[in-house]
Amino acid sequence: MNHRSEPSLWNLPANPLFRRYAAARLRIVRLIVWVILSQVITGFLWALAVLIYLISMNPAQISFELGTPAFDSLLEEHGQIAFLIGWMMVLIVQGVIVIMKGTFSVATGVARESNEGMMDGIHLTPLSTSRKIVGQLLGLPILENLIAIQLLPWVGLSAVLGGLPLEMIGKVYLLFASSALFHHAIGLVAGTIIRQKILAGTLAQLCVILLHFVLPTFGKFGIGVISHLGVEPAIYHTIVRAVPSVTKPEFFQSNEELSSTVSFFRWEFLIPGYHWVITISALAILVVILARRWNDRRSLLLGKVGVAVSVCWILTLTCGELLPKFEGGNIPVEFAGRVPGEVGQMWVLGFGMMLGILNLVFVSLLVPSREARIRVENERWWGDGRDALPWVLGISLMSIVAWCLLIRAMNSGDFGSMPLEFTDVFVLSCSIMIPAVSWYAFVLWQGWKRALCIGFIVGVLPLMISILGALVSASPDGWPKWFGGASLLVMPGYAAAWRMPSMTNLHFGSVFLTSALCYTVATVFISRSARLLAQPRRFLTPFAECPPLEDGVPDRMHTNTNEHTKK
Repeated sequence: MNHRSEPSLWNLPANPLFRRYAAARLRIVRLIVWVILSQVITGFLWALAVLIYLISMNPAQISFELGTPAFDSLLEEHGQIAFLIGWMMVLIVQGVIVIMKGTFSVATGVARESNEGMMDGIHLTPLSTSRKIVGQLLGLPILENLIAIQLLPWVGLSAVLGGLPLEMIGKVYLLFASSALFHHAIGLVAGTIIRQKILAGTLAQLCVILLHFVLPTFGKFGIGVISHLGVEPAIYHTIVRAVPSVTKPEFFQSNEELSSTVSFFRWEFLIPGYHWVITISALAILVVILARRWNDRRSLLLGKVGVAVSVCWILTLTCGELLPKFEGGNIPVEFAGRVPGEVGQMWVLGFGMMLGILNLVFVSLLVPSREARIRVENERWWGDGRDALPWVLGISLMSIVAWCLLIRAMNSGDFGSMPLEFTDVFVLSCSIMIPAVSWYAFVLWQGWKRALCIGFIVGVLPLMISILGALVSASPDGWPKWFGGASLLVMPGYAAAWRMPSMTNLHFGSVFLTSALCYTVATVFISRSARLLAQPRRFLTPFAECPPLEDGVPDRMHTNTNEHTKK
């Protein structure tokens, strides 16, 4: 039999899904309006940035006009940085168009098609899953991508007038393209999971804001993995390596504050390359989610194997960046420098709480749905409907190993010492595993909607009240400490504080033991209630309630006739 040959995956004109989105979004009137508007705004901002920088570099504050000798001398001395700033302004405009507006368009477009039932028709098309993903990922934001591409003449003008290296511009746009693809994948996942159009678009834009404005602040505390998801540091270091004079003005970073490499275990990586690896890894996770949802809309987002691999990779990146900093004797906090051991121990306490929260998030991805548990008979041990408790314990064990490695590195540095004997490891392990198993059993028992509502009341609300109580109470060691211990989120912090020698006088051990005992007992009762839901079920046949005859065949007609006669 001759199989029909399909075109290449990247042959976009041959992809019917891409052509459909291109025809829907590239209306001639809309495209003309956006081109004119973007060109006018970009030209104004480019000229404004160049002129403001040149005027600020005028030492004598003399007046000059275009073409005068004073302006030519100023342009000759500071022209490269001026046109570089003009190009950076164009890059910002392109980022707002492609990343902010493009991600919102992808999320809302997918959610709208899901509500209108068009996604059901796409599922029936004889296209492979990879072509569907590529068609949506490149077709939905095609308008924003074309608007950004038609702004490239301003980039060429900056390169010619400022003498900017073309190799640097190419590297920057390679980073920009990979980051744009990653953000569009975020919007695609948000629109696939959430059916409400406005909610999906808002969530996608909120993720963009977190990646570019909130998470970079965590880099000051040494957690560089999430801070490198934003493309700004990689672009800045690429520009600095090509044009070192960028660091001379006062409003840029100085050479002492600038670090162009990342220490990863025993290796040194450039920041642009390290950012690219993290971005591609995150993009691969999102593509796996999309592929699984295209193949089966009732499947888990990542599956058991995908969650385990993702957790292992994230913890490897985190430990690879943090361990060299602790072993070198510098606590990974930029504004702290070399500090006493108590601050280092507090940092380890916070790192354990972050690991606990991250572990709960990944445990949530392992909870099988009721539809998946019905199909469990035909699935293998890694299937979506199988019991995920061994996987929950496995990813919890990975977090415990990462935490202990960090404590071991801290003990070898200049931060004092924290005990790491068998008892300490056991206590830290319980603080990670007990919340994970409790949360898994509770979600399996009550489902997502009730679990999120009750989880906020049990996990977040006691912590909020405890913080306010510690601020207004004359004795923070009293009821605020006990009230905060009821939260699942702070159990790793209480366990670490209990084992720290500098905090033994605060008696965190009693609070931790009480909380661990209560959650263990509650988990046992919840698991008993959720056990029936976790067992495989069979579909009931229409004859299940009919009494059988002597030969074992249900006499449904006879039973209905007798009931009708009685009536």
